[in-house]
Amino acid sequence: MPKTCAIVPAAGRGLRMGTAKPKQFLELAGRPILVHTLETLSMADFLTGILVVVQEDFLTATEDLLREYCSIDPDKFRYLSRGQFQDACRTLSDNGLTHESSTDQPSEGVRKFVTSIIGGTERQDSVFNALQVLPSDCEWVLIHDGVRPFASIELIENTWKAAQKTGAAIAALPATDTIKRVREQVVLETLPREEIWFVQTPQVFRKDIILAAYREARRQECLGTDDAFFAERLGLPVAVVRGERSNIKVTTPEDLSWGSWFLSQACRPSDPELALEKPHVSVPPAADSGIKQCE
Repeated sequence: MPKTCAIVPAAGRGLRMGTAKPKQFLELAGRPILVHTLETLSMADFLTGILVVVQEDFLTATEDLLREYCSIDPDKFRYLSRGQFQDACRTLSDNGLTHESSTDQPSEGVRKFVTSIIGGTERQDSVFNALQVLPSDCEWVLIHDGVRPFASIELIENTWKAAQKTGAAIAALPATDTIKRVREQVVLETLPREEIWFVQTPQVFRKDIILAAYREARRQECLGTDDAFFAERLGLPVAVVRGERSNIKVTTPEDLSWGSWFLSQACRPSDPELALEKPHVSVPPAADSGIKQCE
């Protein structure tokens, strides 16, 4: 199985949430949103390690959070420093660690290694920082927002499988509303709805593809709102996997309220679409996501 690592951007300030701490550290059902996201990723057997990217002034708090979380279930995660993370990921085989365990190395049976690094000014700067420190033998990269805690393991696996065929794949939902392009509160045109998709994460790429795409974007000082945009600029094919309406990006207080209710339901994670039955709660198909036009 090709070695895959996950990058989890979690360096946002969460200004729209209106809270003192960034939204990734806010709690849902008694646990930080970021921890819920990591728990879902822990179920992906194809993942070797996870890099969490945070603001510099929250690096220590993130390290403490991850160490605490990993200590609760050490067979699921092991928190390592960046150098240990790279070494441990390199020594993993499909059946587990190939080296002898010691006090400085994680023990056999650990499902995932996790570390944290400092992000950048923009989301794309944070992802690029993480791409620079991936283990040298990492072949595939899964990028998933730290504040999308409700993605199902099926969606994560299906997106990864689709990427194996094309080199890149994203989760997205087809538009159900009419979409108009507007400038200064005046409609310019109505876009063909059948070609419009609301983009989510996870997004999965062959490492050499996404690294080349990011380097070219930086060379041209190009800004983008999702990772696939940079691969598209190079003319590379990006497969689309149908996403989930429940796979929202937690952005507002209303999202927190809905998320608390969602986690209380027995349908998670086996049938996330059942969550849409809750009355009086708006569940945007891809909150704060990009919109892509697919022919």
